[in-house]
Amino acid sequence: YRLKPFWFQQPLPQYRAVEASSFAWARMAVLQLALSISLWSSLAEPHSVEALVHVGGTNDNAAATIDLGWELLVTSAGPEVPRTCFDAPGLPVWARGAFFISGPALFEQGGFRFQSIFDGFGRSNRFELRGRQVCYTSRWLNTGAYEEAKAHNDLGQGVLFEDTKPKRPACPLSHPMCNLMAPNDNNWVSMLEVGGEGVLLSDTHKMVRMDLDTMNCTGMKPWADDAKGSDPSAAQPDWVSKAHIPLAGSAHPLRRPGTHTWVDVLVEAPMVSGVMHSWVDLYTFEDTTAAKQLRKRIASLKADANQYFHSFGVTPNYIVLPFNLMMKMPSLVSTPTLLGNFAPSWKGIHIVDYTGAVQVFDADAFFHTHIVNSFENGTGIVFDVGAYPSNPFSKGPALDIDLFLNKTARDSQPVRGCVRRLHLHLSGPLRGKTTHEDFAAPGRAVDFFKINMALSGLPYCIYYAVEWWHDGEAYASMAVLKHDLCRGTRKYWRRPNTYPGEPFFVGGLSSAEDDGAVVFIALDGARARSIFVTLDARSFEELAVVELPVHIPFTAHGQFIPEADSAEKVIV
Repeated sequence: YRLKPFWFQQPLPQYRAVEASSFAWARMAVLQLALSISLWSSLAEPHSVEALVHVGGTNDNAAATIDLGWELLVTSAGPEVPRTCFDAPGLPVWARGAFFISGPALFEQGGFRFQSIFDGFGRSNRFELRGRQVCYTSRWLNTGAYEEAKAHNDLGQGVLFEDTKPKRPACPLSHPMCNLMAPNDNNWVSMLEVGGEGVLLSDTHKMVRMDLDTMNCTGMKPWADDAKGSDPSAAQPDWVSKAHIPLAGSAHPLRRPGTHTWVDVLVEAPMVSGVMHSWVDLYTFEDTTAAKQLRKRIASLKADANQYFHSFGVTPNYIVLPFNLMMKMPSLVSTPTLLGNFAPSWKGIHIVDYTGAVQVFDADAFFHTHIVNSFENGTGIVFDVGAYPSNPFSKGPALDIDLFLNKTARDSQPVRGCVRRLHLHLSGPLRGKTTHEDFAAPGRAVDFFKINMALSGLPYCIYYAVEWWHDGEAYASMAVLKHDLCRGTRKYWRRPNTYPGEPFFVGGLSSAEDDGAVVFIALDGARARSIFVTLDARSFEELAVVELPVHIPFTAHGQFIPEADSAEKVIV
């Protein structure tokens, strides 16, 4: 990965730093709350790993049940933050680059408000790590959806998870599909670097380009195989089947290990359901150029329903697709919404090789949002996934703002995920069978997984994640988890009334799996401000904590892009 060092050449305004040893404790962040002055003061001492790791899952303090500041995760952010730099003496000098993470940050406008967290208009946050400093910038994602809504001082048109309050006006008779034909490009879920530019993703085939220097969105990513005569904003491949439309994609394409080739999915929905079948297309693209390129379709799987894949697995020789959830077509007449359109659809785990050959493995049915990792071993494929007993894409505290703010509802919700390891046996005495084991901490839930991405698709031991119900009682009792599956050990970072977002591993100077740093945003509910945290990935001790001038609402998935003149990332 290469990045022009534009930001690193600018003169830096100086601001007071907050570093781990003297930090007066000060976004699905996350799906992710004052304590008394005496407690605050007690936390001013340097934190040892024992003080931060609560393996037993007990309450740190009765005040932790207050969930102080929790509502800020779904409270609209204020004005954009211009590039502001902070000293961070504990930051490793080798950690040079930019960490990007986005999320919904505008939840109301012009008398209308979103009901679903995921419908909020996106905002991107950039943290430049440069020597002993962290420089923070935030910008609204100036997508077509955001700009149209701002121009009309409302929440705009488009497909939403839930309708707004009050409900948006219906489409005019002269344009009955105005919501389906709207930009629908509020892609704040994740980001890749492709040829030196950012590409913003969601569960759609549309990708939004973003300039990494200015953080300006510059429209849809064009492809060499865009269908001729189609709406340029649709970016529909010319290989989509006749009488079908591209209904969904994935926010989590994965790179095939050892290459610059990324694997993605596109779900084709029939225009006449019940008569025609659906297709699940697998295709690849390269990350070495921002120029137009072909999306190479490598397989098309026939399906009797519109399967939904927020994430999936990729190994050197296989693609792993759990067929566990279907997505009904949004209404073409009334206001189209997504909640209520996701339904169970267990069809087993489909293994596809790069020639298009398919094998299907049955297993105990599960639902998932995110995978942890996949890899091959001597007898088959190991697929580690965040498994849920019921549909996570249903109306509940993780998606609906009112339920998210209802402590009784969120603490009592039964949908709690754990890591499940499935072994898909390709050879040996269990050939064709699936075995599994769960790695669960009773009463808790875990998701938003991240590994050392140099080991994506390869054997590994360690993942990092967000944990909820850390105390066994409160959804808002959150922690960042380091789980070593090989050694069976867990380490945690947490603070009372503090709500961390997805952790991201930044590799260090050696190839050791946990040689590096873990960075993430956390919302400090007591101070109504967010903090940017850097941990030593091996010890899980704090290296630097920077208090930001604003609160950052819920955020999704981050991406770290090394500085251009730093050492090349090794492609394993």
